[in-house]
Amino acid sequence: MDTQILAVEHLNKCFGKAEILHDVDFSVSRGDVYGLVGQNGAGKTTLLRLIAGLMKPTKGNILCYMEKDYIGYLPQSCRFDDGQTVTSTISFFSTLRKVDKDEGILLCKKLGLDMNKKVKHLSPGQQKKLQMVIAMIGDPDFYILDEPTAGLDPSATFEMSKLIRELHEKGKSILLSSHILQDMDAICTNVAIMESGSLIYDRELESSYIVSTSPLPEEVMVALEGRYSLGINADHTTLHVKTDKKGVARLVKILVLQSVDIYEVTRSSVKNVVQEQLHMVGEV
Repeated sequence: MDTQILAVEHLNKCFGKAEILHDVDFSVSRGDVYGLVGQNGAGKTTLLRLIAGLMKPTKGNILCYMEKDYIGYLPQSCRFDDGQTVTSTISFFSTLRKVDKDEGILLCKKLGLDMNKKVKHLSPGQQKKLQMVIAMIGDPDFYILDEPTAGLDPSATFEMSKLIRELHEKGKSILLSSHILQDMDAICTNVAIMESGSLIYDRELESSYIVSTSPLPEEVMVALEGRYSLGINADHTTLHVKTDKKGVARLVKILVLQSVDIYEVTRSSVKNVVQEQLHMVGEV
């Protein structure tokens, strides 16, 4: 259990006769950024609210192994007391977590928030930044971030993504839900896919590449299979190779020496994983 910060065991949630979550079972290890993806209505927000303690499960267990007794929770949407200023809002949440408000004030200034402005006068993007600051107050061990970049402009999206990367670099554990898959590629160590209230995929993101080529001769395929863990399409023109940067560079050299044309080399992404898995579900 020392490596885990969260364990979700056979979790079910019903509202009346409607089953929203069915037998959800997964764990988050310390230092992981665990990406949760799925279509609207898949159950992601309900799952995150259950883990955050805002709702009780119908069945199953949620076990947290944290040194601090609070989670850094950024909800998908949040209503503030519109009459309060940024400073008074930070002061309130700092008092709840029994920490000095200076920490939150420094974070707000870093993100360019006007401390004297009333919350009701903040833009949606600025309110999202304030939510993130509140989540970070007290330096939690574990964060739950529900659509942290939704509704943000490109500049604010960059700032939010940078904050999340910095948390990961500090060794924090993060459970992250997002519809913006490209934002997850640079920060997620694991990805899970929800479909109709169930987890249909849950794995560590492996270092892999997709290589588009001219048709590969059989003898080249045999030689590669002895060196790489790979898959290939029916036309022998697209390789999916599990390797690192140095490995894919060596692969390219081998293919060039064998007079194989290389059209494109791309790193496998969260988007690739999601598209492949949802396509497989659609074929079942």
